[in-house]
Amino acid sequence: MVTPIEFGPIRVDPDLILRLQKYRRLEAVAPVVRDIARKMASLAETLLTPRGWMSTTAVEAVGPDGRVQVAGGVEFQSRSLARLMQGATEVVLVVLTIGPALERRAQELVNDEHLVEGLLLDTAGWAAIDAMTKDLRGRMRVDAKGRGFKVTARMAPGFDDWGLEQQRPLFAAFDGADLSVRLTEACVMLPRKSISGAYGLIPASP
Repeated sequence: MVTPIEFGPIRVDPDLILRLQKYRRLEAVAPVVRDIARKMASLAETLLTPRGWMSTTAVEAVGPDGRVQVAGGVEFQSRSLARLMQGATEVVLVVLTIGPALERRAQELVNDEHLVEGLLLDTAGWAAIDAMTKDLRGRMRVDAKGRGFKVTARMAPGFDDWGLEQQRPLFAAFDGADLSVRLTEACVMLPRKSISGAYGLIPASP
């Protein structure tokens, strides 16, 4: 069953925007750049329409060849995913997005030759996705602990040996749901500030 994920207001951390741009020593960042990062973080918060969906289902088989089969006839192929799912009895598949508005505004800024603003606003979108992911995992851990489970790290198509084309079976688990995220023929998600992934639920030791 597909369950919508509700998010409250998402705070975008300007320091994270700079870290994602590879600024290692934030105290050394030029004041004008820090100011733009703060402004783009604030602007980003007004452009977000955070939405998410999850599908929790049983893990039916994990093979030594990397085959991971879950209920509903969905099957993945990845040795890395298989290692992550060792011992998992359930898998939570997720799709998260911030919507298209931020990307459009960032592109407008670039087109108007406000290149730094456009770059940092675009980066703010990934900072927002990071905040959404942490929020979701925190809630999942609380729920899982109450049910006697531990939550694994997230893995997604495109990580390690889990090919990007495996987005197709992942999205098949959401068949019939009203997602506002779609896949291109190359398995790229649109809006681009979207992520997918899988978390394993492993029974906690008594």
